[in-house]
Amino acid sequence: MRPRFISVLSSKPWAALMAAGLLSACISTQAQETADTAALAERVDQQMTQLLGRYPVPGASIAIAYQGKLVYQRGYGMAVTESNTPVTPLTRFRIGSVSKPVTAVAVLKLFEKELPQVLDRPVFGPDGLLPDAAYPDFAGPLDRRVLKITLRDLLQHTSGWGGSDYDPQYDLVNIAKARQVAAPASARDVIAYVLKQRLLDAAPGTEYFYSNFAYNVLGRLVEQKSGMSYEEAVQALVFKPAAVEDAAIAGDRRIERAANETVYYDDPRWPAVADRDGSGATGPESYSALHFKSMDATAGWIATAADLVHFADATQGRGGPALLQPQALALMKQRNPAQAENNYGLGWVVTRSNGVEILSHSGALTTGTYAYLQSRADGWTWAVLMNRLPIPYPPEQGVGELQAFQVAVQRGLMNAIVNPAAVPSPAR
Repeated sequence: MRPRFISVLSSKPWAALMAAGLLSACISTQAQETADTAALAERVDQQMTQLLGRYPVPGASIAIAYQGKLVYQRGYGMAVTESNTPVTPLTRFRIGSVSKPVTAVAVLKLFEKELPQVLDRPVFGPDGLLPDAAYPDFAGPLDRRVLKITLRDLLQHTSGWGGSDYDPQYDLVNIAKARQVAAPASARDVIAYVLKQRLLDAAPGTEYFYSNFAYNVLGRLVEQKSGMSYEEAVQALVFKPAAVEDAAIAGDRRIERAANETVYYDDPRWPAVADRDGSGATGPESYSALHFKSMDATAGWIATAADLVHFADATQGRGGPALLQPQALALMKQRNPAQAENNYGLGWVVTRSNGVEILSHSGALTTGTYAYLQSRADGWTWAVLMNRLPIPYPPEQGVGELQAFQVAVQRGLMNAIVNPAAVPSPAR
């Protein structure tokens, strides 16, 4: 059953409207809103049916809001294929790198009174935001240019990390060995290892390199500034004020799934991978290679599609008090003027379509997760979550297929939601 989104008026307001001679206008407006919602649902259902028919994704969920009000949400396909458990609006999914806007908003909220100057403060070193006295394992980096990395660099992916194929967030066994700790390596051990063993790929502030590792560092900055764990801080500062109820840091194993969480189904074309515990065992990447406590701030959260919509709307100040003050919100949306090709603000991809400003972020975990969140200046906010990322192996041969999939999801659904004229009619 589709949820109802048009509020039912109580008897007293109905009587007042009748006395004022306004009942007919109210009914007409309500009927139009209901018709608009039904038309939206039809377009979105058509597009989602086409997507799941074209791509072998077992299950998906979507939520859509307009001007801060949730107007449509629905699940499609299976959350657990083995038991024929369907996806519902309450199904939770891993959200991958859609965690990055969450982390960025937490950082901006924590440092709100120090903006904008704090964005240009160094992160490491004796007087850094993560000072050597509190983090002696970070002191004395191999590459002294690290001492010039600023908070803005981390948020905007200009830290100098990320320019090679190496991603330390997925090298937890080797890092644990190097640090002489049990695998998988912790988030802090990953940072200490990179600072002591790896050179930057570019000077800070000069190049845009998308970096999961940079957001790991931001997670530790959230902890340092708040005095809480990263998860506790985000729950208190971001999710609770945004009325997000079902977000949590993901479990690694299938047996660690949260209540109402989907199962993740890796693309069957991919081989088994070595387990992140260093045991030598192998298994599907979704349940063997990922350690979410070490990637909490970069890709660690699970949530419902509606949770993401509520978060984005609260960030923009729709439907309730804004999470951020106007100055922080404006800074969040600023792209780097020195890099025309860099469309990344502070935690969000910032673009324009037909004159409308769009904040968005995608998230992918090979190959069991795809997520996308979009928040638009014209009032629309929507999120879609899937329990498979359908790309071939090896990944370098699947770049074109991945791009086509993302275009089909992002552009296809955007057109169905906000641009009905661009949606093709069903085949007759």
